[in-house]
Amino acid sequence: MIPENQIRALIRLLSDEDDRIVRTISGRLIDIGPSAVPLLQEAEIEQPEMADRIASVLDEIRGSKLEDELASLTARADGAMCLETGAFMIARYAYPTLDVARYREQLDRMANEVRARIGHRASGEEAVNALNRYLFAEQGFKGNTKNYYEVENSYLNCVMDRRVGIPISLSAVYLFIGQRLSLPLFGIGMPGHFLVKYESDRYKIFIDCFNGGALLTEKNCARFLTEAGYGFEDKYLQKSPVRAILSRMIKNLLAIYSKSGDIGRTTRLTTFIEILGGAPREEGL
Repeated sequence: MIPENQIRALIRLLSDEDDRIVRTISGRLIDIGPSAVPLLQEAEIEQPEMADRIASVLDEIRGSKLEDELASLTARADGAMCLETGAFMIARYAYPTLDVARYREQLDRMANEVRARIGHRASGEEAVNALNRYLFAEQGFKGNTKNYYEVENSYLNCVMDRRVGIPISLSAVYLFIGQRLSLPLFGIGMPGHFLVKYESDRYKIFIDCFNGGALLTEKNCARFLTEAGYGFEDKYLQKSPVRAILSRMIKNLLAIYSKSGDIGRTTRLTTFIEILGGAPREEGL
């Protein structure tokens, strides 16, 4: 452990006019890692003239930590990977002080409210209809058709706060509530659009969370894919692995930050995708 007074001394050196010294000191603070974060945050407030330099160091420390967490998550077999944990990891990249426990508790409460509506003997159709009414009619979740490429649409905490998102982020909320209810739901990463599927022996249906929970058959999905120019293949309607869903979430963000010219975030998100085993330029949304 580096003594606190030494870390403070290094932080003060970030104000040096020599760029070479600043780069060297930044690298030293990045090597120190998470233990330097509280002092950097303190200095960021007290010394606004160094805010940009401090922010750059903080972003590097947090990004490296998330890379390690993501690598640990993806080291598991896909069936043992937790999509919810991964989605909140992505959110923490933009919101490093995010209170994940609070959002998990919110999902717990929402699931409990749906459970009270469906009871223990509801059919698959009744469960889906109840969850749809609750999420889209009562809670007001909807697709952000006005600002589809707004970056907040891709961060789970923002989607839960604002009640708007894109297909994959709204589907994630649906899946996380459904998992708490032990419903047989999984994500379907079609080209150009993301859906949720409910599949049991007695009831099979696709749910379009971006469009108010519209219920779709396989024929409806095939028609959409054909009309959108993708053609239809059975693989397009197969269950998406957790790592593929997380990769797709990150690719949506990568496209936004790349377009805005944010090189730092583009580089970091590309690394996240590589950790997940994907290529940066694949289907998103």
